[in-house]
Amino acid sequence: MKKILYLSIICVFLFSCAKKEVPPVVEIPPPVVEKPKEEVKKPEKVEKAVKEKEEISKATEEVFKPEEIPSQKEDKEYWKLYGRGSAPLLAIFFDFDEYSIREDMWDRLKENVKYLLNHPEVKIELQGNCDERGTNEYNMALGAKRALEVKKVLVKLGIEENRISTVSFGEEKPLCKESNEKCWAINRRVDFVIIK
Repeated sequence: MKKILYLSIICVFLFSCAKKEVPPVVEIPPPVVEKPKEEVKKPEKVEKAVKEKEEISKATEEVFKPEEIPSQKEDKEYWKLYGRGSAPLLAIFFDFDEYSIREDMWDRLKENVKYLLNHPEVKIELQGNCDERGTNEYNMALGAKRALEVKKVLVKLGIEENRISTVSFGEEKPLCKESNEKCWAINRRVDFVIIK
């Protein structure tokens, strides 16, 4: 019986002394204090470029009236390349009272053909123009003949006819308004205007 008593004491002791499970201690993080955001500083070059652009814009507004801004002024060098057309397509110029393409215009025409062949989605309008000499009716007919002559050559060089439309302005839309040979030469042309 002593054995049973000892065993029961030992069992009671073991069970009473068993370790109790303690939940783990979880630390609560300290509250997050946001630092004030520092202003992101733009690189000096960017800041300088923005300031320069603003200064130039202000200076332009002060010096030029809206109708006199340089991009809107007469630019005869630009006209000699593109007329009233769409860059990079070059204007084709003509001799007085002529609608056949001049020898010195063939390289320009070939450049335009290259562009049109490389951009098959582009449609153009050929705008025939004349100088102020001659009657309105005569110049309208001459402008049409010039535009049609250029169209005929473009078609022969591989441009689809349905991509080309023509119109004549005759003497109605001169680029250069002086009455001298330099201006008249600029006004005798066919412009290539991209319409799509």
